[in-house]
Parts: sequence; structure tokens; C-alpha cells
Amino acid sequence: MSERILGIWGAGGLGREVLELAKIINDRTKKWDAFIFIVDGVTTTEINGVPVLEYVDAKKKYKNLEVAIGIGEPAIRENKFNLLKNDGIPTPSLIHPDVYIPETTKVGQGTVIQYGCFISCNVTIGNYVYIQPQCNIGHDDRLADGCMVSGFGNIAGTVSIGRFTYLGLSVAIDRKSVV
Repeated sequence: MSERILGIWGAGGLGREVLELAKIINDRTKKWDAFIFIVDGVTTTEINGVPVLEYVDAKKKYKNLEVAIGIGEPAIRENKFNLLKNDGIPTPSLIHPDVYIPETTKVGQGTVIQYGCFISCNVTIGNYVYIQPQCNIGHDDRLADGCMVSGFGNIAGTVSIGRFTYLGLSVAIDRKSVV
């Protein structure tokens, strides 16, 4: 059996945060044998002890490759997500093990939910959504593909957040808000 590799597309601050989350998940699940960073235009071979490769090289080298997207810009995340999907490369959702997801809540592919988040019931979270630490997502919320909720974000119940919406640090959204 070949090595199970988690590639993280992006090696900037957000990519390195995704790596740390993946390590926490892996400590509990032993899902991956190794991690790599995937970047466009490799200028170094290693970051924080993790190998760095171009995407074409990573997909040639590793048969059991999955890729999480650690890039903040929603349109770029969508572009990478679609490329991976077209190439048949799995894009796992990474959810901190201490975050409880109710069975009535749906989480799309390639979504990242960091530690300390509260996700309520009957929530729909789209594909390649990024929810930073310590966020609260209320009941019956809808987070469209590619949106990002920065740390300490609070979204009241029955709120719809549109595609590619970027909610800044410590934002509070109630039902009367239009986002």
C-alpha cells in the first residue's frame, strides 16, 4: 500500500494553520502518513520541515494524495478546488476534532473548521468554506461556497452568507443583516 499524503495547497500563514489542524486531526485518526505543501512557483524545498512541491509534481509522485486548500482568497480557493475535482484528487474537509457537528448540519467538500467553533443545527456549509477559530454559526444558517468567517465571528440563526463573502475578524451578523 502506498503512502497516504495530505497536500496543503498554500504555504503562507493560512496554509501553515491548516497544517497544524491536520496534525491535530492526524494525532487522533492516523489518516495520513505524511504532509506536503503545494505551491505555485516553488522557491524552496521545505517550509517548517514539510516538503514543498508544485501541483503537477505532487500528483505524479503520490498515488494516495488528498489536498486541503490553505489559501485565504475565495476565488483562488474555488479555482484550486475545481482543478482538484477535475483531476479526481480528493479534497477532504478538515474539522477540528473538538468541534461538534450535529447530524442535521451539512458540510461541503474541502471545508476547514478550526478549533473552538460552535456549529448549531440545520446549518448548511458549502464547499471550500473556511471558518477560523472561535466562531459561532447559528441554527438554520446557510454559508455558500467559498465564504470565509474570520476568527471570533458570530452569525445569528437563519442568516444566509453569499458565495465568496469574507467576514472580518470579530464580526457579528444578525438576521436583519444582508450579506
